[in-house]
Amino acid sequence: MKPVFCTYCNTHIYNYTGAIDKLEIKAQNFVPTNTKFKVPEKGQEIVCPNCAIKFVGISNQNNQIRMIIDWHYQGSGDVGSL
Repeated sequence: MKPVFCTYCNTHIYNYTGAIDKLEIKAQNFVPTNTKFKVPEKGQEIVCPNCAIKFVGISNQNNQIRMIIDWHYQGSGDVGSL
């Protein structure tokens, strides 16, 4: 299991429970960390359940997954700890 963070608001939004060696971007692999976050649905655009920003990519780092936003947005600037 890996924590999933939004790079815009730097919030731990999901826990990824799928394969670690090759990410499987399926709704069933993302478990919300907060009851106010909705469970992703199949076919739904990938957006942050906290700040509603749309993700354009994924960065699979050592111990976490970072959801990448469009370069036009600066985000919080806080990258957390690796």
